[in-house]
Amino acid sequence: MANYTSAPEDDYDVLIEGDLRNNEIELCTPYDPKILSAQLVPYLYTTVFVAGLLDNILVVFILVKYKRSKQAENTCFFNLALSNLCFLLTLPFWAYAASRGEGFDDPLCKILLLLYSVGLYSEALFNVLLTVQRYPESVRGRRRFSDCRPMASRIFISALVWVTAILVSLPELVFYKPQMESQKYKCFFIGLHFLPADETSWKHFLTLKMNILGFLLPLFALIYCCMRMGRTCQFRQRNYDLCKLVSTITAVFLLMWGPYNIALFLSAFKEQLPLHGCGNSYNLNKTVQITRIIAATHCCINPLLYVFLDKAFRKHLGHLCHLCSDTAPQPTEDPAQGTSGEEYHLTTEMETSSCQRQDK
Repeated sequence: MANYTSAPEDDYDVLIEGDLRNNEIELCTPYDPKILSAQLVPYLYTTVFVAGLLDNILVVFILVKYKRSKQAENTCFFNLALSNLCFLLTLPFWAYAASRGEGFDDPLCKILLLLYSVGLYSEALFNVLLTVQRYPESVRGRRRFSDCRPMASRIFISALVWVTAILVSLPELVFYKPQMESQKYKCFFIGLHFLPADETSWKHFLTLKMNILGFLLPLFALIYCCMRMGRTCQFRQRNYDLCKLVSTITAVFLLMWGPYNIALFLSAFKEQLPLHGCGNSYNLNKTVQITRIIAATHCCINPLLYVFLDKAFRKHLGHLCHLCSDTAPQPTEDPAQGTSGEEYHLTTEMETSSCQRQDK
C-alpha cells in the first residue's frame, strides 16, 4: 500500500515541475529586435542619412569657404562635421539590412564597425575638446590662448584625437566575432557592438568603455566647465553666445546618447543587478534597441544648432542661398577686413592684437 500511494504523489510532483518549466520557457521568450528594425530603421535611417549628409557637407563647405577654421572652436566644428559624416556612412547599410532582415559578411562588417566606432568616439572627444578649450577662455587672462595657437598645432591636436578614436575602436575590430545565422556568419545592427551575447567579459569591458568615453567624460567636462564659468565674475558678455552654442552642442550629444549608455549598462550588468528576470531582460533589450536607434539620429542635429544659435552661420547660409538663386549681388567688402563685431567667432582683430601683446 505504501508503494501504491507514493507513486501517484511522485508522478504528480513530476507533472507539476514539467508544467512550471514549460510556463517559464514561454514567459522567457527572447526579444526579437528584427521586428522593430524592419518597421522603423529603413525609413528613419534613410531620412537621417539624406538630411545629415546635406547639412554636414554644408557646414564643411561654409567653414572652408569663409576660412572659419582659423579659430580654435571652428576647427572643432569642422572635425565634428567629419565625425558625423563618418557615422552617417553606416546608416544606409543598416537601413538596407533591416529592410531585408539580413546581415553582412565579415569584411563589410568590420568596415562598418570601424566607421561606427570611430565616428562616435571622435565626436565625443571633440565635444570634450571644444568644451574644455572654450570655457576657460571666458576667464580674463586666458581669453585668447587657443586662438593664438598656430594652425599646425591645431591640426596636430585634431590628428591626435582621430588617432585616439581609432585606437579606442581597435578592441571591437580585433576581437570581433560575427553571429551565426542560416549556417553563415553575419553581423546585424543589434546587440552590443556586434558581439555575441555569450561574450560576457567583453560585453562588460565594451560597455564600460562606451560609458566612460562616450558619456561620462563629456558629461564631467561640461559640468566642470560650467561650474568654473559660474564661479568667475569675469565672464565677458561677448563670449556668451559662443559658450551657449558650445554647451548646447555637448548637452544635446549627452541627452541623445545618455539613455542608450544607461540602458546598455543595465543590460550588460543585469546579472550583477536585480534585473535578471525574464521580464526585465525583455524590457532592457527592447530599451537598448530603441535608444540606440534614436541616438544614431544625432549625426544630423549639430548643423541645425548652428542655424538656430550661430549668427555668423546664418549670415553665410543666407548668402549662399542668395548666390544660388542669383537674387543678391556679390559682396563688395574686402574679406581681409573681417566681419562685424556682432559675429563673435569670425572676428579676428582682437585675437590678433591679443596674440601680439602676448608675444611682446
